[in-house]
Amino acid sequence: MGGGLVKRRRGAWAAVWMLALGALGVLLLLGLTTIARPAGILGRLNINYAVLDISHGHYKVSPALANGADGTEPLNSMVKRLKPHVAICGTYYDENYRPLGDIVVNGKVVCRGSQRQGIGFTSSGKIVFRERKGRSRIDWSGCVSGIACGPRLVRSGKKDINVRRDGFSKAASTNRAWRCAVGKTADGKLILCAVSQSITLNTLADAMLELGAVDAINLDGGSMCAFYENGRAKVEPVKPLNNILAVYKK
Repeated sequence: MGGGLVKRRRGAWAAVWMLALGALGVLLLLGLTTIARPAGILGRLNINYAVLDISHGHYKVSPALANGADGTEPLNSMVKRLKPHVAICGTYYDENYRPLGDIVVNGKVVCRGSQRQGIGFTSSGKIVFRERKGRSRIDWSGCVSGIACGPRLVRSGKKDINVRRDGFSKAASTNRAWRCAVGKTADGKLILCAVSQSITLNTLADAMLELGAVDAINLDGGSMCAFYENGRAKVEPVKPLNNILAVYKK
């Protein structure tokens, strides 16, 4: 009877060791899974994004201006007032709270600025990219809405960052900041992206390419970096905003 007890104890210890080894294997596997991040850049960024098919008439895309007396408005106030499905910060503004890029609403240019890279939206939901060359203004013909900012990030499926061409200093190519971008996919979907960590324009372009962008431009960022989706602000700007790019569900 004593021998049977020893055998049972040995069997119990063996079961315990098997469970321990199994648990260790799971922990090692989980550890490897945690360490082995995705090969692409998206897995290494604090990123929020939305990819929306706006070509079938279910969405309307348009910039919107703040309605505060000083030309600014907190993000939570703007989205409560406008009720967008998705929203992201728009173009830059100066110390007098005047937008520095063109803003087109309901087919009219409501603000004229000096920014050289623009994205426009037609009544049929087509996304077009417009560019200011030389001293000429951006041609917004055919667009019911649009916004200009920059620099350009992606053109025809390849990175295209030229800060001097787009009116920025050389330092803009290496500066690191929280960043926002807008672009389109090859099949005409809209991409809105906000990265809530300090990165360069080059890294932002890589992220947009990985999201499927064939064309993309940089939007305002830094303390203005903002991203709102489906009832929640996922990236809160430090300061009130002057303008946003909003997507509404019809």
